[in-house]
This record gives sequence, structure tokens and C-alpha cells, in this order.
Amino acid sequence: MKISGFILVIDSYLLRKGVVALLNRIQGVRVLKEYGAEDSFINYLDKHSVDFIIIGQYEFQRSINLFVSKPELLEKTILVEGAYRDGHMQDVSEFDLKTSISLMEDRDVLMDKIHKLLKGKDDHMDTHSMGLSPRETTIVRLVSMGYTNREIAEKLFLSTHTVMTHRKNINNKLGIKSVSGLTIYAIVNNIITIEEHGSLPSK
Repeated sequence: MKISGFILVIDSYLLRKGVVALLNRIQGVRVLKEYGAEDSFINYLDKHSVDFIIIGQYEFQRSINLFVSKPELLEKTILVEGAYRDGHMQDVSEFDLKTSISLMEDRDVLMDKIHKLLKGKDDHMDTHSMGLSPRETTIVRLVSMGYTNREIAEKLFLSTHTVMTHRKNINNKLGIKSVSGLTIYAIVNNIITIEEHGSLPSK
């Protein structure tokens, strides 16, 4: 199995160590470096290859010039939502990040996201080539797993209205309106496996 290298750029020591502990539970993952908000990780990226960057919102905004000048890094970047230093944070939705994780998500959801990223990398699966954003792909996965809009909103720390908007955009892009149709699409495109779908508890 190929080992995927991660660097972490998170100001909070406790949060950073919590993410490290989570990653250490996942086979095929290696944490290469850890940085706080005041540490410079740019030199490391100039000299080393990494597969993924996990970065807090505060640290991302402090480093926006880097991501503007090197947009290819966005394809490797996982944003940690909710990792604030203060209450005012600008909207970063304009940046096409790999995906995001929320401090409000439970451990299983977080591990599932990391597994999905690793599987997608191993299979060379590009969600953009399918016309879906990383967020939309996550929602397709959760819909296929039987979660309601409200449950998806709670898991992703979004409003139900935002989830419904994503669902509408997904329907428009794929031309699929039924849950069963989305489930078939998700299986065919390796967003969810038949085994995963078959193992889900009935509601």
C-alpha cells in the first residue's frame, strides 16, 4: 500500500494533536510535519512533496497569498472548519479546496472522509471530472447511505437549506433526481461500494 504524506497547519496544539491521533489510526497515512499558525510551512512545501495539507481556517487565511500564487495546492488542501482565533472569518467558498472537515463532525465521519480521499487518490478518481465539487460528492455519498437532508446538515455542520441547494445543484449536473438513481451513480463512480451500501442499517 502506498503511504500518503500529510502535513498539518493548525494553531491549536490540542486540536493538532487530536487530528494527528485520528490520522495515526488510518492505515496508509503518515504525518510528515506539524505547524502552528506562526510557523512557516512554505519552505517545506518548496522542498518536499506532500499528498495532503490539513489546515485551519485562520492559518489558511493567513496564507491566502500562497494559495493564490500556487492554486495547484488547493487540490491537496483539507480545510478545518471552526478552527477560529476570533469571531470574524471571511468566506473561503471561492477556493476550490479538496474537501473540508468540521470540528462538529464525529470521529467516524472524519475517518470516512480521509479514507475516501485516500481511495480516490489510489483509484485516480477526480470528482471534478465528474462535474461534482468535493462537497457535492460528500453529499451524494451520504444520500446514498440513507441520510436525510437534516441528518446530512448536522453531520457537515451546514444548514438544511444549504444541503437542499447542493442537492438541487447535484440533480441539475447529473440529471438524477431519485435517491436510488444517486445510489447507483455513487456505486458506479466508486463514491460508495456495494459492500458499504449493503452493510447499512435499514431506517
